[in-house]
Amino acid sequence: MVVLKLVHILSIWLLLGIFAVSAVLAFLAVHNLAYAIILSFLNIIGASFPPSKSLVDAPNPFILSSVAIGLVGNIAFTILITTIFYQLLSKTSISEWVAKQKLSKMKSHVVISPINMLSMELAKLLKSNKIPVVFIDESRRKVRQAIHSGFVAMTGDATNASTLARARLGSALAFFALNDDDLKNVLATIAAKRTNDKCSVISRISRIDDVPKLERAGARRIILPEKAVGEELGNYIIS
Repeated sequence: MVVLKLVHILSIWLLLGIFAVSAVLAFLAVHNLAYAIILSFLNIIGASFPPSKSLVDAPNPFILSSVAIGLVGNIAFTILITTIFYQLLSKTSISEWVAKQKLSKMKSHVVISPINMLSMELAKLLKSNKIPVVFIDESRRKVRQAIHSGFVAMTGDATNASTLARARLGSALAFFALNDDDLKNVLATIAAKRTNDKCSVISRISRIDDVPKLERAGARRIILPEKAVGEELGNYIIS
């Protein structure tokens, strides 16, 4: 979505003012409102300067003034369109567009949020087993990195039901909430169950005390990576 900044809004008002003045001057010359509007519009978009060059002469000072003002409007119009087009390009890359198209056809996939080392390792494992993955993260930089790594990813807040709907959670196999923050995982779990109560929700937890909260929120399985790593390291030493 293009966000109209103050400079864009001012440019639009300037263009409207230039168009109005140009149309009035053209009307004073030809006394034909339709022709005056068309002439002014064509001048501003740069399609004609004017349709009949014979009009731009000494006996038609109003037309000459209209065309001159229209040229100024054409410059303002070009700047406006260029800045909006640049804004679009800066916010959307081809890879992101392709990822969005893939997302629209996703089903029987796994939704994971956010993008971190744990979620990336999980995604690689799922991908090796031919299970599609969709990442959700609030960082556009991380989303782009995930897309460049060959995954489908989107920018958004996983605690928001509308974001989960865009990730097509309704047709997903499972949802993984892998934040470092237990509260975010609880909120994401609640949102996921509201979006698709049949979806399996697996949530990460940092504190054992928060297990009941996640269970009440609807998490089917709860994982504590630090505990698992500690046990594995302990077993390595003991063995």
